[in-house]
Amino acid sequence: MKTKGIRISDLKEGKCIPLSEVLANIPHASQLNWALLWFDVTPTEKEGKLLTELQKKVKESEEGLSYTFESLAELSKKIFQEIEVLIVGCKNKENVRRYKDDQEMYETCDIVIEMIDGGFWEIFSKDISWIDQLAEKYEEVEFLTSDFQKKASNN
Repeated sequence: MKTKGIRISDLKEGKCIPLSEVLANIPHASQLNWALLWFDVTPTEKEGKLLTELQKKVKESEEGLSYTFESLAELSKKIFQEIEVLIVGCKNKENVRRYKDDQEMYETCDIVIEMIDGGFWEIFSKDISWIDQLAEKYEEVEFLTSDFQKKASNN
């Protein structure tokens, strides 16, 4: 199945749109198996210790940390700002793992959500209509191909 990607650079309150907002837009999210593969964030005021420990666990995990969608949504509310985040969602549980090759990850997983340098989200999905909906919702967008070195035409 073909994968389509989008880069979202919209700002909200001086930062990139929050993970909680990205997650709120995912159709049928609870039907996927989710994992955190990379997690570097600035926590909200009272969540520093919890998120610092979680960052260490994610970094040390062989295959990332598995999450339900609901627990990811709860976690996202404890983040002040995302710096480097990588989350995958897959229908097939065996596809939830770390990948040596980004393109393989983009083409294998049903959804890949990545925050890069706190500056923008790159989201790849097999649900092409969802990517198109994101392009309609946000203003600072650029379409990406699953071969992330080639850029597709802008919206």
